[in-house]
Amino acid sequence: MAVPVYLFAEQQEVSPTQSEEQSKIQWLLWGEEAFQRAEAEDKLILMDLTALWCHACHVMEETTYTDPDIIAMLNDRFVPIRVDTDLRPDIEARYRKGGWPTTSILLPTGEILFQANSLDPEDLGEALRESDVLYRTQKQDLVRYAAEVWAKVEAARKARVHPNGPVNFEVVEQSVLIMTQSFDEVNGGFREAPKFFEPEAITLAFHLGHERSDDALRRMALLTLDRQVRLVDPVWGGFYRYAEQADWTDPHYEKMLNIQALNLQNYLEAYQVTGDHQYRKVVEGTIRYVTRFLSDQVNGGFYASQDADARAPGLPGQFIEGERYFVLGEAQRLAVGVPLVDHAIYTGWNGIMVTSYLKVYQVLGDRHVREFALKTLNRLHRERYREGRGMAHVMVKGQLQGFGWLADQVFFAMALMEAAVTTDEQAYLHKAELLAADLVRDLEDSKGGGFYDRIPSGSDQGLLKFPQKPLEENVHTARLFCDLFYLTGKPAYRNLAERTLQFVLGTSAPHPVALTAAVVMRFLSYPVHIVVVGSKGSETAQELFTQGLRIYAPGKIVRFLDPKVDSLTIGEVTFPKMDEPRAYICTDRLCSQPIENPKDMGDSLAWLLAALSEIERPVPQMMPGPS
Repeated sequence: MAVPVYLFAEQQEVSPTQSEEQSKIQWLLWGEEAFQRAEAEDKLILMDLTALWCHACHVMEETTYTDPDIIAMLNDRFVPIRVDTDLRPDIEARYRKGGWPTTSILLPTGEILFQANSLDPEDLGEALRESDVLYRTQKQDLVRYAAEVWAKVEAARKARVHPNGPVNFEVVEQSVLIMTQSFDEVNGGFREAPKFFEPEAITLAFHLGHERSDDALRRMALLTLDRQVRLVDPVWGGFYRYAEQADWTDPHYEKMLNIQALNLQNYLEAYQVTGDHQYRKVVEGTIRYVTRFLSDQVNGGFYASQDADARAPGLPGQFIEGERYFVLGEAQRLAVGVPLVDHAIYTGWNGIMVTSYLKVYQVLGDRHVREFALKTLNRLHRERYREGRGMAHVMVKGQLQGFGWLADQVFFAMALMEAAVTTDEQAYLHKAELLAADLVRDLEDSKGGGFYDRIPSGSDQGLLKFPQKPLEENVHTARLFCDLFYLTGKPAYRNLAERTLQFVLGTSAPHPVALTAAVVMRFLSYPVHIVVVGSKGSETAQELFTQGLRIYAPGKIVRFLDPKVDSLTIGEVTFPKMDEPRAYICTDRLCSQPIENPKDMGDSLAWLLAALSEIERPVPQMMPGPS
């Protein structure tokens, strides 16, 4: 079988020889050296925003970037910069146009002059020539225009006012209406083609379906999960990135860690809701895939991604396209070669996967999953956390890079909180609070509202000087503060959550519909607390705690109080000290009777929810959480 192969060159950091200059593009990494060279030599910049897993990037590398005319033009008249999108999400956020690759021609100071995605040699050559002529003939106008843009940015920064959007259940109702209107009744999902995973929409549908006994919402979630399994690799497991067609066919074959993590949570919840073992099989198959391909089983840590294409045997650096590779069976695949795994361990994505693994343990009781999640969490915190700076994004060649980026801090802090709930070790909660303190100090815009995505630096180049407050990451940040409030009872976290949601809902830019609604629900609805009171050495108490972790109650908080060492007061409730272990299921308005037998916990939860349905919902307000 004849299959095409594609070359993907490595980034270059060293000065090339004269012969090398003539044979390939001398890519530089983003940084002061590249920009200083562009300004000193008065050259435009060609920036290639690429990804190790990206098929279209491989094709452009093999075709466009091996064309002799393109090589000569870039090496002679431009400063070529290559940026890995996963390594530098801060650059991606400011420069990506549509998808990957993003091909940008920049002024020497980093402002955008031209952008496109994948270009063949003829089109890129034309863009390079025209941009160069434009710069040489209208340089003063372009420089003046860039200066005017930055003046407007600075003026807007100084004049910013904190948005104050309303945080109420109307946000949830509007989101449900949008989801219902956009739902694909045949194929599932909440858009036509192409089809992407939308885990937050599925989570919202499940949670509202549970709270309201709404079968229609639950059906939307389950139909989507049933249809999108077409994106599961039938041989190795794991989810491909997305599908070109509305029926979830014609996939893009790369496998991303964050996609595996979020699908784990969705299918795990489907198993809890339905008891259908087909959903459990998807969870277990995904765990097997991640264990085999995307994890460092010895040291802990989850790898970033697996390529869409496979390396050709005997041809280092060359690739066989995924659509021909992934139809093969196990033996045929191994004979051809295994698609490249990006062994980078990114902090934020690891935080999401650790959270997913801990949730899998809570429901399925897989001890290996639990221990590997904690090994990863402990390793990354030990290696990457620096008090006053937060978590680093990644370690490259022994050097930590990207301290304090918002997404990394938020997702890792969430994983720490999940570990605190799962193990009842409060040291994890303390670490989460320290991380939250760092991000509030370094990233909050106390005047204009919300949180910036990174800490500004005087050495920032190009559009990195442009302050950004990404709405999706801000919504996740609000969720972090909600959970910290429910776990600690500290009103400061409630206030931070409210201010952040007001910022998101008050801005004119569109916010992530389902995610925002889910976090607004979290803010306005006090979660179920399952509290076990008893000696931690008691087998019965441990069984109650395990059942509390396993039982399905969306957003629940589980606490284990040992009368010998813990206060038995949570918020306004003081639990009695009894001779034998007992569990209690509580909300801000009602508590169950003491539960002696773990098997009775489901009946007690059902009674509590039925009783709550008879009580008129009060004006939404946050109630004191655990102290």
